[in-house]
Amino acid sequence: MIKKHVPQSNGSTPQGWGWEQPQCRGQAALALFIDDLHRILQAHAAGKLADSSTLADAQRDVNELVARYNEIGAAPDIFLGQSVELKEGVDRNGVSHTVPIFSPRLKQSLVSMLGQAG
Repeated sequence: MIKKHVPQSNGSTPQGWGWEQPQCRGQAALALFIDDLHRILQAHAAGKLADSSTLADAQRDVNELVARYNEIGAAPDIFLGQSVELKEGVDRNGVSHTVPIFSPRLKQSLVSMLGQAG
């Protein structure tokens, strides 16, 4: 596995990955996961502009991210057996976007978290 966007903890990133944080458990893990996913999507968007990142690269990194959250047991009820599939879409202005499609239980967990935040 290549760890281009989801590296082991080596101190090279100014802000650590969510799965590295001690509070990465339960609902907090879900919020940290979203931050990590956003970070991967930003890196993918920057790479697309430089022609150095493909959707397959980003999907691999997202798969590794989900695996990390499963490995640490952050929230088995949220992450175990779940996935995020990336799709490319173009809006009506012709701008390309990478959109995450969450598996059903992960999506429901996100909806519940967002409902609690409002």
